[in-house]
Amino acid sequence: MGEQRVESEGHFEMLWDCEHCGQKGLLGLSQRFCAECGGPQNPVKRYFPKEGDAKKVEGHKYEGGDRHCPACEKPMGTQCKNCTYCGAPMDGSKEVRGIVAAQPKVEPKKKRWWILFLVLGIIALVILGIWYRFIRTKSAERVVTAHKWTREIAVEEFKQVRESEWRDRVPREAEGSTCYRKERSRKQEKTGEETCTTERKDKKDGTFEQVKKCTPVYRSVPVEDDWCTYNMRKWVQIDTAKASGVGINPVWPDKGLPPADTHASFGAKRQGKKTETLTLEFGADDSCDVSDSTWRKYTDNQKVKVEVRASSGDVVCSSL
Repeated sequence: MGEQRVESEGHFEMLWDCEHCGQKGLLGLSQRFCAECGGPQNPVKRYFPKEGDAKKVEGHKYEGGDRHCPACEKPMGTQCKNCTYCGAPMDGSKEVRGIVAAQPKVEPKKKRWWILFLVLGIIALVILGIWYRFIRTKSAERVVTAHKWTREIAVEEFKQVRESEWRDRVPREAEGSTCYRKERSRKQEKTGEETCTTERKDKKDGTFEQVKKCTPVYRSVPVEDDWCTYNMRKWVQIDTAKASGVGINPVWPDKGLPPADTHASFGAKRQGKKTETLTLEFGADDSCDVSDSTWRKYTDNQKVKVEVRASSGDVVCSSL
C-alpha cells in the first residue's frame, strides 16, 4: 500500500529571453543564440513554458547539465573540452544553476497567539479548580469506629451453555456448532484507479524532464469469516453465598454450600471463587476498603492520623 509509479513523459525545451534585443520565448536546447540579434543565451535565465506550450525533444540523449566556461562564463555542453566562444579549456568548469518548477502558492496562516494563550489559560484554570476541589488534601485526625467484613463464595454448576466465537477460536470439545459468514475485519484493496501528479525537472542542458507520478487509490473492504454458535459443558456460577458482620474475626459462609471439590458431571455443583472485603469505618459517612494487614493494624476507637480531602473531609484511603 502506498507504492508510487514514476513514469517519464520525455524531455522538453526550456525557454529563454534575449537580454540584448528582448526577443522572447527562444528554445533552450536548439537555440543557443538569439535568432534576431545573435546574442548568446544566458542559462541562468531559462524558464519553463506554459502548460500545453512545451516543445518535446524527440530522441534526446541526456549527457548532463551545461557548464560555465571558466574564462568567459559562456554556457557549454557537458561533453565540450574547449569553449567554442573563447577557446579556453573547460577543465574546472562549474555546472549552470537550474531552476525549480513553480509550486502552488500557499498563503501563510495568520498566527493568532492570543487564542493559544487564552486556551492555555482556561485549561490552567480548570486544572487548578479540579485540584482545589477534588485533589487537595490536608492532615487530620480520625477515629476508627468499626471493623466491618463481607465474605462471599460463588456456587457453580456443571451445565450446558450456548456460546459464540470465530471458527478458529471454537474449543475442540464444542458440540452442535452452527456457523454463518459475517464481517470480522477490514482491509485496503486497490480500486484500479490512480491519483497522478506531473512534475517538471530542469536538466540544466536547455531541457526539462516531465515526470508523471501516480499513486494507486485504495478502498476499505470487509473481510468475512465464520461466526459459530455452539454448545459447551462447563462450570457456570449460579448463586453466591454471603456472610457479613462486625469485628476482627470474619468467617466464611457455610450453610447450604456444595463440596469444594466436585467431579465434573452434568448437574454437579461445587464451590467457586472466594472473595473478601474488609472495611474500616470512620463514623457513619466515611469508610475505606483496605487490605487484611491494614485492617488488623488498627483497633476500634483508635485515633488515626490521616490525609483528608480539603473540600469534603473524606479520608484518603491510601494514607492509612
